[in-house]
Amino acid sequence: MLGVLRQKVFWGVDFFKGNNIKNNYLEVKDVLDDLGCQSSKETQRVNLKAILKHASSTTPFYASYKGALELSDYPVINKNIIVANYDDFKSSLYLDKTNYSAYTSGSTGTPFKVYHNLEKKQRNSADVIYFAKLLGFNVGDKLFYIRHWDQYNSKTPFEAWKNHIYMHPVSKLAERDIQELLDEIEKDNLRKGIVSYASALNELRDYILKSGRRLRKDPGVKFIIAIGEKLNDKTKEVIEDYYGVKVISRYSNVENGIIAQQLLGDGLGFHINWASYYVELLKFDSNEPAEIGELGRIVITDYFNRCMPMIRYDTGDIGMMGYEEGYGCEYPVFKQIEGRKMDMIFDASGNFISSYFVYNILKYPHVKQYQFIQEGDKNYVFKLNVEEAFNSENDIKEEFLNHLGPSAEITFEYVNEIPLLSSGKRKFVINKSDRTSKNTNLGNRLIFN
Repeated sequence: MLGVLRQKVFWGVDFFKGNNIKNNYLEVKDVLDDLGCQSSKETQRVNLKAILKHASSTTPFYASYKGALELSDYPVINKNIIVANYDDFKSSLYLDKTNYSAYTSGSTGTPFKVYHNLEKKQRNSADVIYFAKLLGFNVGDKLFYIRHWDQYNSKTPFEAWKNHIYMHPVSKLAERDIQELLDEIEKDNLRKGIVSYASALNELRDYILKSGRRLRKDPGVKFIIAIGEKLNDKTKEVIEDYYGVKVISRYSNVENGIIAQQLLGDGLGFHINWASYYVELLKFDSNEPAEIGELGRIVITDYFNRCMPMIRYDTGDIGMMGYEEGYGCEYPVFKQIEGRKMDMIFDASGNFISSYFVYNILKYPHVKQYQFIQEGDKNYVFKLNVEEAFNSENDIKEEFLNHLGPSAEITFEYVNEIPLLSSGKRKFVINKSDRTSKNTNLGNRLIFN
């Protein structure tokens, strides 16, 4: 009942402010519900043309591209370019308007802040509502959000109450913390959803398995979304079995918003948010499009950030595109999202290996935490937090030599804790070497399950 009231209040407030979120939601729905129709394609074309014209007419950085009509005429940018030319990315039309900072604390080692205009914030809200509704979640339902909370993204108690958000910090995931969190989630059967870093779901998985915890009643959980990192198969299986709902993955970032999300059903592809972004997949060594089945750099153009336009922004992530059937046409989806380009792992011969192969360590008993580091071309280190009964070092080394090659040098370092990053995420794979791959066209070599 309270959820319905919150929903009515939310849409009522939006109505009195001009229906901005609702109108954005309807446009997102029109574009994404039928990607093959002419009106969907026309909306995307108009939005792309509008942001190119706006950026080239109102920002110093893009001023030299005024009149350029093709996206390919514009340069590919990244965080470093934006930071080095920060004020030049700001639109003259928004310098005296109220804008909103979006700050990421720097999983890549580069803290980064951009600004969003009000219309961009409204578009992001519409995106969240659309992708949540696809999973059965409605405005007004309670959301348990497990992530890093700081002064930049925390809600005030009133904001949390108004938005029905339960903020749980990833720094509080000791056994007692997890027990109290699960008790809070399961204390009633009101409709609710869970959004969590994938690494935090690993902690919930371990607690559920260790404690033998079972649900005593339906907790009303309608969806679970993993964000921030790759969700491993064991975690997905355990959490799905526990709550009886599918765990899906979302690809998003702080500086832009929701870029792609898996949907309910059999497919594992990430459905791209073509309504709010133009998404490209470019080769590693040029700005040419990557081939289908080839890994490439994920590059996006944000249609709605008018105060600080981001045209052809290299997210630093890598992925692979493929096609799915629907809407009377074939449409592109992400078949694979590998995470940060800087954390690609190479075997001892210089061939790229999906970092997902590292998850094989989870089958070995008594490993509480792990981190895999490529220190050099052929040098690899496992940092392990283990229980006293652990005795699998030789078995792990033998298995990973099969993945990395017989000339690989694998060492082990035992620690009491794998620390969180400032972003609140825990990095499982790190590449400190300078090696670049001999082969980025990987085909079936990506599968290590």
